Amino acid sequence: MSHEHTHRIIRLKRYEQPPEGYFDDFLKEFHHRQRAELLKPSLSALLMERLSAFIAEVRVPAVAYAGATAVAAVAAVIIVRQPAPQASPSAYAVSYSQTPVTIPKMQPVSLRVETPTRSSGAVQLAPSYILRARPASHESPISF
Repeated sequence: MSHEHTHRIIRLKRYEQPPEGYFDDFLKEFHHRQRAELLKPSLSALLMERLSAFIAEVRVPAVAYAGATAVAAVAAVIIVRQPAPQASPSAYAVSYSQTPVTIPKMQPVSLRVETPTRSSGAVQLAPSYILRARPASHESPISF
């Protein structure tokens, strides 16, 4: 199809006009179809649509905060309404069937760490916790 053919069709369509009252009839027909669509769905479909619209408007954080506050209030009421413990103390008796083990000479243990003093000219290095580099090898990495 050439461009000239397309231009000719457009020039012919330029002078076409809808009949008188076309737009008014179109609006009436549109409203009539809209009302017919509203009457078609069942009651359950309408309820589901309204419920989904309501849920979409609910702000989740506000509901979460309200729920957490309600749980805290219920827990506080339960804790406050618990009966007070009995005032009479309970006594427990212990009896040994064997004689207890005693250690006659126990020496106290010292948890101090004493560093050895330098008695000779030998230089002591501080312990090193850095791993030394190993040369690259083609052995299995499981071997140490």
